[in-house]
Formats: sequence, structure tokens, C-alpha cells
Amino acid sequence: MAMVIEQLTDSSVKICISISQLVNTTANNIGKMTIQLLRRHVLRLGRSIVSMNRQTSYCSQKMKLFQMSETVQKSSQCAFQGFSRHMSTEPKFEAFNVQDTNDFKNRVLESSTPVIVDFHATWCGPCKLLGPRLESIIASSAGKVHLAKVDVDDLAEIAMDYKVQSVPTVLGIRNGKVLDQFIGLQDDDQIKTFVEKLVN
Repeated sequence: MAMVIEQLTDSSVKICISISQLVNTTANNIGKMTIQLLRRHVLRLGRSIVSMNRQTSYCSQKMKLFQMSETVQKSSQCAFQGFSRHMSTEPKFEAFNVQDTNDFKNRVLESSTPVIVDFHATWCGPCKLLGPRLESIIASSAGKVHLAKVDVDDLAEIAMDYKVQSVPTVLGIRNGKVLDQFIGLQDDDQIKTFVEKLVN
């Protein structure tokens, strides 16, 4: 019987450690009040395990652990439900490849959100360097601006409409109008200023 209780205690300690690791992993994504609630229940479970008298019956210990585990489980469910709601309401960064002129009209010119249009080509070395930097900087705008990618070889008509003569060429479009543009590689500070002007 003592060996069974010891195994139960060891398993419960491992559960506490796993839950603590989960809490620490999601600490940056879930509200502080929820994290504090989870940690409080984990500490209660740990203290209960340590203070259990080995003379107490196995069934009594098992029932107590089961009840406290249910409390931790319910708290975890509440935390992840709150996190899911937060993620579903948070504006998302959108990047897409323009398919044709109609797609460009619908998703760029008629967009209620400002759109940065990246005219590029698969053979263009500077385009491959600029693209990921554009995505990274625009992603930090919390959905206030979108990124449209136009391959000039596949969509030459659109490139000609905007008088694109070299790549990469980047346009900032809001309410269907070009507000700003740049050609070639730019440093991160210049790209951030470009994005901020378009958003504001």
C-alpha cells in the first residue's frame, strides 16, 4: 500500500511540473490574471501532495487528487477559451499573390484596408531579399495594412498600368489610389516609415 501511495504521489508531482511548463509556455499569450489563477491551483495541488499523511487511506488520497485535478483542468479550459477568443478577434496580417486583373481590382483597389503592392519576379535577386523583410515589417502592423504580390512576368498588364519599369517596385495603395512608392532595396527604417505613412 505504501508503494502505491508513493507512485501516486510521484505521478501527481509530474502532473504539477507538466502543468507549470504549460503555464510558462503560454504566459506570453494569455492574460496575467488567467496565468495567476492557473499557478495558484498548481501550487495548491503541490502543497496538498506534500502534506498528505501516508497513514491516510489510498482511496481518500486518490479522491482528493482527482477533485483538485478537475479544478486545474477547468481553469486550463477557461484560459485557452479566453486565448482563442483573443486570437479570433485580433486583426490578422494578410499577404496574397494576385491572380489576375479582377483579383487585383477586388482585393487591392476596392480594399477597405490599405494595401502594399510588391511587384517582383522569380528571377530577381533583390526581390527575394526584399520580400521577407516586407512581410516581417507589415506583419507587425496588426492587420492595418495588407501585402499583395504581383509577378510582373505573369501579370504584365498590371505592371504596365502602373508603369513598372524595374523590380522590385513597391506601391502603397489606399482607397484605390497610389499614395507612395519606392524602387529597389530599402533599409528597414525606410520601409517602416513607408508603412506608417500609408496606415496614418
